[in-house]
Amino acid sequence: MIRILHTADLHLDGSFAALGKRAPQRQVDFLETFERIVTLAIKKEAQLLLIAGDLFDHPRPGQVALGKVQAGLQRLAERGIVPVLLPGTHDSLVSADAVYRQADFPGVVLLDQAQLKEPVALTVDGQQVYLYGFAYRSYLSEGALDGMQRRSDDGLHIGLLHGSRQGSPEWNYRKKDLPFTLEDLKRWNLDYVALGHYHSYEVLADNERIYACYPGSPEGKRFGENGPRYCALVTVGPNGVALEPLTVNGRELAEEKLDLSGCTELNEAVGRVAALRSATLLLRLTLTGILEAPVDLSALQSRCEDDFFYLELQDETRLFDSDYARRIEPEETVRGMFVRRARQLMTEVKEEERPVIEQAFREVLTRFRTFSGGEQ
Repeated sequence: MIRILHTADLHLDGSFAALGKRAPQRQVDFLETFERIVTLAIKKEAQLLLIAGDLFDHPRPGQVALGKVQAGLQRLAERGIVPVLLPGTHDSLVSADAVYRQADFPGVVLLDQAQLKEPVALTVDGQQVYLYGFAYRSYLSEGALDGMQRRSDDGLHIGLLHGSRQGSPEWNYRKKDLPFTLEDLKRWNLDYVALGHYHSYEVLADNERIYACYPGSPEGKRFGENGPRYCALVTVGPNGVALEPLTVNGRELAEEKLDLSGCTELNEAVGRVAALRSATLLLRLTLTGILEAPVDLSALQSRCEDDFFYLELQDETRLFDSDYARRIEPEETVRGMFVRRARQLMTEVKEEERPVIEQAFREVLTRFRTFSGGEQ
């Protein structure tokens, strides 16, 4: 039996440009999550730490991120825990100055070949372990998945693969690098395959036998990677595989809706948003409801953003159905003409185009109201 801590898709040293002033701290968050994973491997008495691709967000990470990784992996090696690294798609070996070609990782097993000829053989606490994996490099890795086939009956046979499982929830909207199927996993007959590339936790099993797992990104990189994030504690033995997801993220991402119906002043909207405050939360908040006057999104953002680690507001409030819009519609003014024309367009366009008109309606009426000094 062997105990493994399995992670992937840490994306260290990402830019996080969209987060503005919060970007530097978010880079620190990701490094702290890596350090938590190292500590967890020690605490859980893992014998292997498997990193199944995209440890770094790009092939040439800066010295701070690289130094943290080297120190963390050395800390494991000094305690007899074997770190195993598989390059991914973001930190690939394509360029001559890629980090895995230039930097040293003492005590680490680096699966850096484009084709797997023979698995790497290790003796771990007296047990024979065979590691299968290859660093995908376009045409150089053509047919490389065939090399994942189990070679012998003795010992434990563990695979690492940074690829796309057909049928997974992310299959339809992510790039399909190295596509494979559950049937491929069965055919390879490995004891466990540590997967990376898809960012949501997913266990691949059939008839109660676990073949593989995506641990997902351990720290949410973008909205959609919301809520708790995990690495996987894996026990592989003669009776199969046992998995335990372990929460490791420092901050959470969330997407929520907030109904502003009935708000007539900015202060009321500020109060409703502030009720959700959390200094550790990255929140994408969609504003909904029927308003009698346009909400000043910029002012609301300015008043509320310090109540969160990061706040992104999206306006889906409706003015078409408001008394305000009905009141100005008959006016022989520019804004009256605009309301009438917008209503006409709403009856002429396709359903999927209506949100665009609603957004334009909100933005233009906001400007009319600003120019008139807030008069309704």
